[in-house]
Amino acid sequence: MEPRPANRTGTQLEDRLKDWASRHRTWLLVAVGTVVVLLIAGNAMRGPAKDWWLAREACGGQLPSGDLEIVRTDLRLGEAEESFDAEDGTYSCVLRNENGGAVVTVDTYPAGHDRDKVLGFAGTSRPPDAVLPGGLPGFEQDPGIVHLMPECPRGVLSAAEKKEARAEAGEQEKAAPVRRRLLVSTRTHSAHSPAEKAAMLRIAVHMTNAVTEKLGCGGEPLPAPADGAVPDEGTYVPRARAKGTACDALATTRVPEAGRDGDVRIAIADGGIVGRCTLRATETYPDAREGTSIVELTSWLGDWGPLVHEMGSDPDPLPMGRGAGRRPALTEHRAWAVARCDGDDVGFAARWGQDYPDRHRKPGTAYVPPTEAETYERSVLLRAYVSAFAADQVRRGACTDLKLPEKPEKPEKPEKPEKPERSASGRG
Repeated sequence: MEPRPANRTGTQLEDRLKDWASRHRTWLLVAVGTVVVLLIAGNAMRGPAKDWWLAREACGGQLPSGDLEIVRTDLRLGEAEESFDAEDGTYSCVLRNENGGAVVTVDTYPAGHDRDKVLGFAGTSRPPDAVLPGGLPGFEQDPGIVHLMPECPRGVLSAAEKKEARAEAGEQEKAAPVRRRLLVSTRTHSAHSPAEKAAMLRIAVHMTNAVTEKLGCGGEPLPAPADGAVPDEGTYVPRARAKGTACDALATTRVPEAGRDGDVRIAIADGGIVGRCTLRATETYPDAREGTSIVELTSWLGDWGPLVHEMGSDPDPLPMGRGAGRRPALTEHRAWAVARCDGDDVGFAARWGQDYPDRHRKPGTAYVPPTEAETYERSVLLRAYVSAFAADQVRRGACTDLKLPEKPEKPEKPEKPEKPERSASGRG
């Protein structure tokens, strides 16, 4: 056997591999470098590719890509979820970023407990205070949350549910058909600038139309917002200038001294679900802080208005329960009137503002409950406000069947104690 060279170790195969590696070292280095570059490039492309795919597929592929780019943050998209139940008439989708935060969410609520719960919560922290342009049936609850209530004619109650609703309303044989509406709540979690708010509104309308078609509602699609249109929080005008407007009631009725020369915020739009008139205190009034709300007048399309605990109001001012929205009511805190407008139940509310009439007392002053006369006077004023407001709105909307709360019962004056008779001697 021929002896191996002194500088060779291992098997012949290993020696050949070493010779090959030595001759092709430069090529190997280039190949390894290429693989590393490809891996880095692949990882770099993975994020944009995943973004593109999620944006394209989320919410059934219905999210408008251009508007989504406006409302999303710089974070990468992370995941999308979607659920649909044709039998229950519910739909839900959410698009999240890489940190798990929601970018866009869409949820639907047919008529019933869940819908009323969502709408009832709408005024817990503050009143719904932004109306939508272009006759869109909805409102903005908070920045970035748009509620739309399109018609859903095919989402009708069952015969048993109709019978139950009519019986509880006391109108089993006379109940008129109610226009069926679906609540579609869309939330974009980054919508603050005018451009973002306009994109948010376009997303909400587009997704509402897509969802109602998916659920087979059969109603007319909502019109696309005009270019740049955003939710409107209303305009403050001097009280005298509110005369003849949709908030005429606050200009033509007697108001407390704190608001006689105050401002009125007008936030009412044609076709809106919520409309609001707010009387704000005169800034120079000695016992009122700047911007104190004196009186709030609100119109609610649908019979869910009494469920709203506006501004966390306490005590609960009106009777609750199914059918409560179709009955007028009156307390010292709030007045409620009802009407029918083109197949919809409509409610009108008048209530005292959050800081009026008791909460503007000086710090450290003990609470003194109102007298019977003061309670009566407050009820009288609230009834006057809601009557004037409802009558004007009914006239403007060609509504019928207006029902106003009954006049409060005037308290009896306490009898004056009789003076003791003097004796004939005049000594008493």
